[in-house]
Amino acid sequence: MESPRAEREPSPEEEEAAAAESRELAVLREMMLRARREGEEPQVPDEQLRSNDQLQHDEMLALEAIYGDNIGIFSEKAGLRSFEIHVHCEIPDIVSVSAELFQGDDDDDLKSRFFNTFSVQHLPPISLTCLMPLSYPSHHPPYFTLRVEWLDSVKISSLCHMLDSIWAQQPEQEIVYEWVQWLQSYALSHVGSHDGIIIRQSDMIINPLDVRAVGKIVSAEAVVQCLISYNEEQCHESFLNGLHDCMICFSEHPGVDFIKLPCLHYYCWRCMETYSRMHVKEGTVMKLLCPDDKCQGVIPPNLLKRLLGHADFERWERLILERTLDSMVDVTYCPRCETACLEDEEKYAQCSKCFFSFCTLCRERRHIGDRCMTPEEKLLSLQDREKVRASSGGKVSKGIDLFNELVSIKEALRDAVPCPHCRIAISRVSGCNHMRCRNCGKGFCYDCGKPLDNHRILDQEQKSVRQAGVVKQIQKEVKSQRFRNYPCPSCHQENPKVGNNNHIFCWACQVHYCALCRKVVRKSSEHYGPRGCKQHTVDTQEPPERRMTNLIQKFRDVLW
Repeated sequence: MESPRAEREPSPEEEEAAAAESRELAVLREMMLRARREGEEPQVPDEQLRSNDQLQHDEMLALEAIYGDNIGIFSEKAGLRSFEIHVHCEIPDIVSVSAELFQGDDDDDLKSRFFNTFSVQHLPPISLTCLMPLSYPSHHPPYFTLRVEWLDSVKISSLCHMLDSIWAQQPEQEIVYEWVQWLQSYALSHVGSHDGIIIRQSDMIINPLDVRAVGKIVSAEAVVQCLISYNEEQCHESFLNGLHDCMICFSEHPGVDFIKLPCLHYYCWRCMETYSRMHVKEGTVMKLLCPDDKCQGVIPPNLLKRLLGHADFERWERLILERTLDSMVDVTYCPRCETACLEDEEKYAQCSKCFFSFCTLCRERRHIGDRCMTPEEKLLSLQDREKVRASSGGKVSKGIDLFNELVSIKEALRDAVPCPHCRIAISRVSGCNHMRCRNCGKGFCYDCGKPLDNHRILDQEQKSVRQAGVVKQIQKEVKSQRFRNYPCPSCHQENPKVGNNNHIFCWACQVHYCALCRKVVRKSSEHYGPRGCKQHTVDTQEPPERRMTNLIQKFRDVLW
């Protein structure tokens, strides 16, 4: 019997990283041996060797304390210390990247060149691998290699020469910290990439000019994919570690409590859960989209499954299927078992569950060559049938139910108009001819049954009706409204309070401020409290003239 393994097997990524480290250390040792053979590394007395060893030990402790997780220390071999530092370049808010790509066949004549331009907020780090010789820092600098995934070999070699010049200016001193600081602050500007990075196809396959510029030959497409993936990972990590405001409840939460949608809008978990369950409970699953009015982005099903739970998610799936089938013109339902069926060109369908073949117009048994019975004819037939059953003393409950159902259908279809988009019958209770289908959400004219795309239904009489309704709504708003607007201290945009909450969010400049002192609120827990402003106070009523003017303008925009 085989014994279980004590350690897990390394992943392919870990194996590739370990192989890269081994290659770079091998290059450094080869450089050190070559320098000894050529006499570039002098013989150092024992006393100086002990002093160098202590200085290297102290420098390693300082580097490990400063850079933490960004430094990896390798095991010592023959008393030589080696390590790798991931150096993150200081960049502005965004960096523009232009990549020269090709599309077409392998034949050069058929390929077309184009530039793909995008922006990133984070760049993959520069890997600085060092090997400290015994003569460092008294006589010789550390042997090092540089690996940069988004630079070509020429620019990496330029960085290597710059590190050599820094050592030449500060000989016989610990130099690793100075190297890292310079790479962080000036590497981008030194290679001319401070304002933007240009990736060319030919630059990616050029042979290295300096053996210290290590890296594998990759295509420009691979470099672009690496930059985009790393930027997305770092942006997501920064989002999780920060504090953000939910645009639904206007409360501040840590990033781990937010849900970021594919459209990049984000809301707190509690609001999204309540929002999703509300739509599923009310059956308006077609409106379960991004809460932003101007976005209407789709919420992925795997995210909805986490928000809704098992039971509500099953209801969402069932409702989505029903709404989708109802919107299809050639889908109908079996009158016996209510199974969805496909309608053929002759307006007939056959149920796949009970195998009932029926007419989709009258929902009766298939009648080839005969016209469909009208509701009036069905009623007369049922009345005659009920008279026979009543006289014979048989059970008539099923016939009565069918009779009542046909009467109801007849009354409903008398004023119903089918939606021109999904063919659902819709009856008007009150209002104008502008109808909106509850099933597919599209508008049509109730008078002629045509879509509203190229059809104008609002005549002068209907406008008068709407104007009268608007006036009533204005009067109602004037009586019930009890808030006034507060100008933003940053952009002077007037914003209302939400209830009695003095914490206001300006939609124009995205600034939080206080309605009492008109100051920008950086942190609500520090601004509001026993020594600060009150977060909730009751407002006095706004002047009627100003409120009336605002309401009239508001409803004028809605009306016209």
